[in-house]
Amino acid sequence: MRIPRSARPRRVALALLAAGLATAAAVTAVPAVADVPGLPDDGGLTEEAATALVPAVRDAAGTALAGIWFAPDTSESPSGSSGDARGRLMVGTWEPVLAPVLSGLGATPVVREGPRRDPEGALRLLTERTADGMPPSIADFGVDEVDQTLVVTVVGHPLLGTLLDGLDPSVLRIRSTPTAPRLQAAIGGGDTITDGTKRCTVGFTATDGRADWLVTAGHCTRGSADWVSGPESVDVGGGARTADNGPDAGAIPVAGGWTAVPTAGGVPVRGSRVAPVGAPVCLFGSTSGRSCGPIARQNVVVNFGGQQQSGLSAANLCAREGDSGGPYVTDDGQAQGVHTGAGGPDGCTAYFTPVGTAMGSLGLTLRTG
Repeated sequence: MRIPRSARPRRVALALLAAGLATAAAVTAVPAVADVPGLPDDGGLTEEAATALVPAVRDAAGTALAGIWFAPDTSESPSGSSGDARGRLMVGTWEPVLAPVLSGLGATPVVREGPRRDPEGALRLLTERTADGMPPSIADFGVDEVDQTLVVTVVGHPLLGTLLDGLDPSVLRIRSTPTAPRLQAAIGGGDTITDGTKRCTVGFTATDGRADWLVTAGHCTRGSADWVSGPESVDVGGGARTADNGPDAGAIPVAGGWTAVPTAGGVPVRGSRVAPVGAPVCLFGSTSGRSCGPIARQNVVVNFGGQQQSGLSAANLCAREGDSGGPYVTDDGQAQGVHTGAGGPDGCTAYFTPVGTAMGSLGLTLRTG
């Protein structure tokens, strides 16, 4: 992939940091996206180029990093729509001296004001407190990259008691949802894949070096036997494998007579580069079909019927029962994850297991084409 000139690392910026020159123009507060100067003349970065920049800016910011997110140019295309979305890679930092370095890399720096906050530390503490069981009052929690808070989503307006004791109030943001998240493997058969009791969706094709596998959600494959597909219930495979160390991931060995094609909803799968918060993704579910929206949060902890599911990503798109296991993919074919469930009004906060987590837990390698 060729990265646009505005996205290439620049040695000049690194030299400025080494010289201790912190006089470059830096944003002094968390601004609205429209108020941030420096949008390249060519209309900004593509989502692909912005994603490719993430490792470099993460290394440059180090412990002073305070959020990374993609800010689409909404004047060009609506958030979450398909196409060649352009915008800026926003990078928060607590150190003004890093602003010229981040700008030199092609990112837009956002220098945070006030004392440092530690939302990641709060996330770890709350994850530990709910590891043995999620209280029904909590739907999910995770860090908001844009405002650097730990967002705790509660069902209705409950009293949280001592659960949040000891957490820095300045790092917390409480929001409410009318409904709790649900896993989305439907009871019934007939569409995409079913084992006779559950209907789910194939996510991605993968290999163990010897045979091909269909990767889907672990709550689909757990306790299952043979899987079939299509109106004539043609055998897909049996002997499913389910991750036993936490991730909601499972895989079905491909039976003879089937060709495992590396596509997701007709989109060729090119790789698995992790897209940043704000980047548009699409879910292809056996019930919902194609459903698209931006990635809202990463490393989210979700309450599914009292069971804690950590390490998920959340996207602002709608999903329905039967979509479980479905693939999330970017416009340029980068696999992001497999669908686990949804919550919020009308099931429009969707959760997925990152594809790297799913493949690693199953000992498989994503097939690309």
